[in-house]
Amino acid sequence: MRPRSLITALVGGLLGAALLSPAPASASVVDVNCALGTQVGTYSPGMTLLPRHIDFHATGTLGGCVSPSHPGITGATFTSLVSGTFSCLAGSTTNTSTYHWNTGHSSTVQGGFEVNLKPGGTTVLVLTGTVVDGLFRGATVVQTKVLPATDLTACLTPQGLTSVSGTVTFTALL
Repeated sequence: MRPRSLITALVGGLLGAALLSPAPASASVVDVNCALGTQVGTYSPGMTLLPRHIDFHATGTLGGCVSPSHPGITGATFTSLVSGTFSCLAGSTTNTSTYHWNTGHSSTVQGGFEVNLKPGGTTVLVLTGTVVDGLFRGATVVQTKVLPATDLTACLTPQGLTSVSGTVTFTALL
């Protein structure tokens, strides 16, 4: 057998074996994915360059949602409440978010996030948590928020940055 034919046969055999092997029992399944969303939030007191205790309240909407187990879900509104110590530059804390799906169901998610300030002042938050009540209970949630800071100079004032808005995506894994 020529080397090229041998390699082709080996690769084909390995691919065939991989396709016939069952998926691991711990494989996660996406149960809802929302590709479109927006959020508006307020910081009290405002965020500054120095870490301090801040309460954050956000409201938003999700759209473009797809859920294999709940095909009627197309979107949601949500509120997020955060209380912790952070600054315009960094921080981590816990949060509670409640999602009200267009079907009348709701999901309460508890988890944490880290603040990462990117070049140009854009804040990227990646929240991970667990649905602790309601629809999708037990699912792991990953939510990414991209929040451009429109007034970075506010971080230099005693009042600080008091509001922010941006885009949001949402994925729940079972």
